[in-house]
Amino acid sequence: MKKILLVKTTSLGDLIHAMPAVTDLHHAMGDVELHWLVEESFRDIPYWHPAVTKVHTCAVRTWRKKPFAKETRAAVAALKADLKAEDFDLVIDAQGLVKSAWIVRWLAGEKHGYDKHSIREPLASRVYDIGHSISREQTAIDRNRQLLAAVNGYSLSNLPLSFGLSIERPSNLDMPVDKPYLVFLHGTNWSSKIWPVAYWQALAEDMQQRGFQVYLPWGDDAERQRAHEIAGDSGAVVLDRLPLTSIAYLLQNAHTVVGSDTGLSHIAGALSTHTLGLYGSTNSKLTGLVGDNVKSLQSDFDCSPCMKRECPLVRSDGIIPCYERIGPERVRDYIVRS
Repeated sequence: MKKILLVKTTSLGDLIHAMPAVTDLHHAMGDVELHWLVEESFRDIPYWHPAVTKVHTCAVRTWRKKPFAKETRAAVAALKADLKAEDFDLVIDAQGLVKSAWIVRWLAGEKHGYDKHSIREPLASRVYDIGHSISREQTAIDRNRQLLAAVNGYSLSNLPLSFGLSIERPSNLDMPVDKPYLVFLHGTNWSSKIWPVAYWQALAEDMQQRGFQVYLPWGDDAERQRAHEIAGDSGAVVLDRLPLTSIAYLLQNAHTVVGSDTGLSHIAGALSTHTLGLYGSTNSKLTGLVGDNVKSLQSDFDCSPCMKRECPLVRSDGIIPCYERIGPERVRDYIVRS
């Protein structure tokens, strides 16, 4: 049995976009022992795919802050020993960054990645025994699929795109999910991606009146405050802070998910949930939702997509102009039709 290590450490959306490649590998190669290296905060995600045998974790984000600390050196040594003990036949760096190549270079198995013309940080390609030419003018999903196919010598022509995910209900999830419910993913790390709070409020009130229960997850204090603003007196529920697997289960079983261009929206789409993505500053042609029941609404405002983290045209009431083209009515119509 071939033992393979897949290196894809971050981010949330990137990990989801690697799942179809794992499905391909499973269907094309059959009996493979697949290990996955991720940042420790994402350790549960690879196990959402039944073809993953074992997950290894790193903490590069933390190690960078204190590279010479005793704790860092001990953690790096432990990871190195853990990975070397596995004696992998193949190591595939699908991250393609210097930080991932730094780990890959420790290992004895045949190392594969993108060649210097196909990679964002060409220095990383020097670590690989074999670099593969994969066009950068395509989606991350397609690049991942093509890389694993090239490494393992199979064709994608008869392999339909499938995320292959299945989330079992976590034992510690203590909330009803039998009533039709919606999940509003209002959180994002770019201020330019934030759909106006007033729009979320109007949509939440409308959907509650139509008999749906609206759930509002959050990830930090700012998002929790926004969730409470959105909920107001509508009856929408601001969730407790939940582990990723619990959130994924809620997304999987929702009637519809509405969200900005964020990792959780991509998870919902990958789980075949009816999912609507709201795109203003980012480009739905590059990072649009992928799945059986998804739709990406792109603003047609003059400067959209601008790809800026902060909008220079934001109004005094906090509304970003490009989202005026994606009002609550358009979102409501999608939900009602779903």
